[in-house]
Amino acid sequence: MKITFPFSAIVGQEEAKLALILSAVDPGMGGVLLTGQKGTGKSTLVRAMPEILPSIEVSNCSYHCIQGEALLCPQCRENPGDPVMLIPGLVNVPLGADENRLLGTLKMDALLQEGKVEFEPGLLALANNQVLYIDEVNLLPDNIADNILDCAASGVNWVEKDNVSITHPAKFILLGTMNPEEGRLRPQILDRFAMSVPIKTIEEPEKRIEIVKRALAFAESPVEFHEIFTKEDKKLQSNVAHARRKLSEVVLPIGMLGTVAAAMAGMGLDGQRADIVTLRAARAFAAFIGEESVTFDCLKKVAPICVSHRTREGGLKRAPDREEIMKALDNGYSTYGKSKSAGKTWNWREALKQNV
Repeated sequence: MKITFPFSAIVGQEEAKLALILSAVDPGMGGVLLTGQKGTGKSTLVRAMPEILPSIEVSNCSYHCIQGEALLCPQCRENPGDPVMLIPGLVNVPLGADENRLLGTLKMDALLQEGKVEFEPGLLALANNQVLYIDEVNLLPDNIADNILDCAASGVNWVEKDNVSITHPAKFILLGTMNPEEGRLRPQILDRFAMSVPIKTIEEPEKRIEIVKRALAFAESPVEFHEIFTKEDKKLQSNVAHARRKLSEVVLPIGMLGTVAAAMAGMGLDGQRADIVTLRAARAFAAFIGEESVTFDCLKKVAPICVSHRTREGGLKRAPDREEIMKALDNGYSTYGKSKSAGKTWNWREALKQNV
């Protein structure tokens, strides 16, 4: 078994760590994109991320289905079998992967010789309830990137070949890394990532010294080094598991919803994905730090990583920077965060009852 560099042993890169933690708390929020030059630790962060993911109970099938969910794989629909514990891992998408390798394909030998419809699961099936990782995502063919992002958004993979349809769950945490010097990412694809964080070279001498020390120590004795940080990683894993359980209980005040809507409108962002992701990330952050409701501080903490890559005017206008994002939030809070109804909470069940 290959030993990875521990998540808690990584020096600096706090916003990148935060984005990965939030995606672990709310896996359905969307993917995380890490951008930066070579040698800045992007891959190290990604490979360490599964260490903080809680184990989950799944079916003993090729798709790691969770029993009781609405969509199951063909095998679990017929015979769920006994559940097993899954330790989430990392599934890599090679740059040379074609659609058959990604989506899965029918076993033509079984179909032609025995008349049986047998499906060969692809990477999306393997990644269900795990982490799907794309290195150099900007170099991935557009059709492969589109297929991955569609599944990441819907949580479903649908394959139709030779008049045979196969549907199975494909819920995964999508992580992508790229070096902007090697090519840009299409705005349409960039916008589909829930969060994006630029990974910059750490310049502080003291932090650089600590990075070198830990890298050398890990190279000399990976097992011993890993054991030293296991306690911190396990503590973080436990916090993520607790936040997942508490996530649905975190309330969303009307004032915070209005603040985000006004801020995003004021910046002229395309679509409403930024609004939704920012609120989901703020709720995940609130659950992680033990808050009972989304606060303005939660919004300010997550907004930069949720908004700074968003398109404006179809990609013709540059994305907002941190200063503009914070100013827009302050303006939105002045209007909605301090209104008479700001403290009231939004509940989707009650809203439906009132037909709102």
